[in-house]
Amino acid sequence: MPRAKRTVSESGYYHVTMRGAGRRIIFEDDTDRREFLKRLREMRDGGLGLHAWCLMDNHVHLLVHSSGRPISKPLHRLCTSYALYFNGRHAHVGPVFQGRFASFPVETDSHLLETVRYIHLNPKSMGLDDPRGYEWSSYAEYLSGIGLCDTSLVREMLDDVDSFVRFHDVKGEVSLVDLTGCRRRLSDAEAYEVARRVLGEGFPDSLLLCERSERDKRLGKLNRMGLSTRQLERMTGIGRSAIRRACAGGCADRASRMAFRPEYPVPLGGPEAKAP
Repeated sequence: MPRAKRTVSESGYYHVTMRGAGRRIIFEDDTDRREFLKRLREMRDGGLGLHAWCLMDNHVHLLVHSSGRPISKPLHRLCTSYALYFNGRHAHVGPVFQGRFASFPVETDSHLLETVRYIHLNPKSMGLDDPRGYEWSSYAEYLSGIGLCDTSLVREMLDDVDSFVRFHDVKGEVSLVDLTGCRRRLSDAEAYEVARRVLGEGFPDSLLLCERSERDKRLGKLNRMGLSTRQLERMTGIGRSAIRRACAGGCADRASRMAFRPEYPVPLGGPEAKAP
């Protein structure tokens, strides 16, 4: 079966993920992590912009930018060169990464900031609430302004370092309401990313295996976070009527959701503003 074509970002910004084959570890120790960062620097020096990164044990998150050139070649080179290194050092046989890397277009200022925050807060899954306590992400680079990333764009959007820290100080569930305070429509790629973030990498299978009451509770949660009924239907195969019934329990919260204003509003020129 031919591979589906990648969605091209009009802004040139992409959230890229690389995952270990079978969810296996791709970094055995800090030596492996440093070797990956060395190759990431070479990718950046080759012309692909880098604005955020995070290395987890079995996957990687990147926010990259390309000025008109396809991102596939430099990222494929990154994956291939690291896989050769990993297999050679650890006598590993077989693929290191799970298929080709995934890429999700980032088209608005608010989505770009949200992606940066999501990447830096990934270690929360390990119980680390403060991103400053995790060495293997670009968070510290934003505090110092020194490192692999081009931090100028996001630092300018958030005015100063204190604002950057407050922006990452998220308590509880992160709303997918636009950071300007306006609710925006999520693309299918964004919706799928949100669903995987909320329900885990096993989505949608994990959802379909739930008891009906638990399934409906999770469908309602995704709907409240911005996923439409039609998007949930396309992603899960569950009938539209069943999804609407599941989401009906959250209708009482609609007024409060629409009136949501973030604790730290970011003036970005409206929800349709394009990332420069």
